[in-house]
Amino acid sequence: MRSLISVLLLLLPLLSVSAQTHLPDSFVVATPTVPVQQMDSTYLAQIDSLMQTYETVRQQQKVEAAVRQFEALRLKKEMSMSTDGVLPLARGLLLTWTDHNSITHPAQFERKGDGCNWIDYGVAGAPLVANWVMKAAGVKSRSKLERMLTANAMALSISFGASELLKHTIHETRPDRSDRHSFPSGHTSFAFVSATVLSREYGYISPWISVGSYTTATATQFLRIKHNKHWMHDLYMGAGIGTVSTNLAYFLTDKIFGADAINRPEVRRKDVLRLMKFNTLPTGYSFVAGTEIGNRKVKFDDATLKTGAAIAVGADLSFHTSPHFSIELMTRAVDAQMKVYANESSDSPIYTGDNLDIYHFDAGVKFSTPVSLGQRVGTRIFAGTRIMDGITLTNGVKSYTIPDETKFECGIGVSYECLDTDNYAWGIIADYYHTFSHYMKNRYSISSVWKILF
Repeated sequence: MRSLISVLLLLLPLLSVSAQTHLPDSFVVATPTVPVQQMDSTYLAQIDSLMQTYETVRQQQKVEAAVRQFEALRLKKEMSMSTDGVLPLARGLLLTWTDHNSITHPAQFERKGDGCNWIDYGVAGAPLVANWVMKAAGVKSRSKLERMLTANAMALSISFGASELLKHTIHETRPDRSDRHSFPSGHTSFAFVSATVLSREYGYISPWISVGSYTTATATQFLRIKHNKHWMHDLYMGAGIGTVSTNLAYFLTDKIFGADAINRPEVRRKDVLRLMKFNTLPTGYSFVAGTEIGNRKVKFDDATLKTGAAIAVGADLSFHTSPHFSIELMTRAVDAQMKVYANESSDSPIYTGDNLDIYHFDAGVKFSTPVSLGQRVGTRIFAGTRIMDGITLTNGVKSYTIPDETKFECGIGVSYECLDTDNYAWGIIADYYHTFSHYMKNRYSISSVWKILF
């Protein structure tokens, strides 16, 4: 990233030079034949004209050299092994440990469809279908046909093989207790293969393609939770497996076919302008997906209701009034799986499990500053409303209810953003929410961010 930015810095003062002027193979200046004693204004004007042409050619040569260097770095990045996917894998492993008691504690969640839920597969595969429709329509992709076919087939094979191996090794029970193939989520791994393929092939065209593809993959995660087919750590492991499998497949394919199978990335003026805007007025829309934790218990006289880590998705709108200050509008939808820990004998009937839905609607102000070219850090304060849909958990004899409520909340957050070379900015946001409520009033969220600059 630093090398790419240094090239962009070199390009900045040269953008005014026309890139369409044909460069001569060599620049030859005929030696003036006028004797020195007869130099006059006409002769000096000729010399000045020749010098201006010479300087123009030198500037054009500098532009060409900078563009070639930038495109070489982009090609190197395209052929390197990306580390995307490592963070979801780490989150999945962490949640496997921290949420172990919540996952293994028995509860009967409602069955919503069969194990496949084909609508979930439809959402998961939409980016991959879009990728091949665009290829068939003749839209230029990053890969030539042989590279795309091989990489896609390899990514799907690695992802499916890893998911199935873990499913039949771990034997984790699903929330609806329909089978013991919960870990990891195969739908999610397929969704992130699909999203990563589309982003790698066509993300250069528009940031909406990359952000839209990962939004679709995250929607698949949300559907799997809502359909009571997976726990949170299943989803993160699935996302990590899908992303890592795809990046590994492209890396191995490049080792087989080499650079000739790639339609080489090209430098564009809008990439430089995007970098300038990110460091001055980065107004934009952000898609957010992550985990919300914090107060997880609601206590009754003879039982405690507990949630595991909750999935949180949403969007932020950031309007910059200056390079450092912005107005923030934030929305979040949170799904937390809740169970009853009753103070009864071990042979008591199993309680139902259910999904507690929480919604945040907030507005605030943010201070952010560049720490280097293409990277920003910031902090924000906000306030708004938390809406919680109540639920009732029962064992057929006794029940426990959390009521509906709408409460005022406020909070504070910190963020890091980095401008990616594929048209969008990515980052991490950590927020703290304090709600004036008797139920789970202190909550924390850690989220990944994909931002599109306006």
